[in-house]
Amino acid sequence: MNNIIRSLIMLLASCALFACSDKELPEDAVYDPRFPETDSIYKKANDLYGQADHVLMYNNYLAELYIQTTADKKIQLVPNFDNVPKDLSSTFNIIRNKDGNIMYVAEFPYSEKGDWENIYENIFDDNGDLIMFVRKSSFIQNKVPIYEKSEYFYNSEHKLVKKTYLMKYGKGIEIPQGIKVEYSYRFPYEKYKTRKKWLYAHSLDK
Repeated sequence: MNNIIRSLIMLLASCALFACSDKELPEDAVYDPRFPETDSIYKKANDLYGQADHVLMYNNYLAELYIQTTADKKIQLVPNFDNVPKDLSSTFNIIRNKDGNIMYVAEFPYSEKGDWENIYENIFDDNGDLIMFVRKSSFIQNKVPIYEKSEYFYNSEHKLVKKTYLMKYGKGIEIPQGIKVEYSYRFPYEKYKTRKKWLYAHSLDK
């Protein structure tokens, strides 16, 4: 009898642990690529990304420009980037959808020496949920240009359903044998699950 009770307790404990881990699934946990929603999320995210890219390419006057300084987390709307302050920390391109809500944000952390460039792009769907996050990084190592691009796709529950990664070393994709890439410019950055959280973090009302 004691063995049966002990087994039941262990079973309940393991079930509780599973429920807890499932509930607290980390944001970077990747679903099986066969997850039914993946294709539709991937397509929708890229459609929105394409819309933002079209604005930046052909109607860039629709993009709002913001700056952020080291002294203030609140971002400030500016007409252009001609006269940036000395304590500049980041610039931003923001695009709104037809309802006036932010659907695209590109953050460009400031590189004082200009020897690296990082870009963090956020795509929010109509409900204000992060559906796509893109990290781009360019830098020079031993006079060779190196480029990285990571894409993250999320469902409405903020779970990662797809991730892609690309790296270009010089003119090619393959890293030559014997070459070790030093990723010196992978600075910390935030991924915000919702537009609301992004707005709050940057002290914007809308």
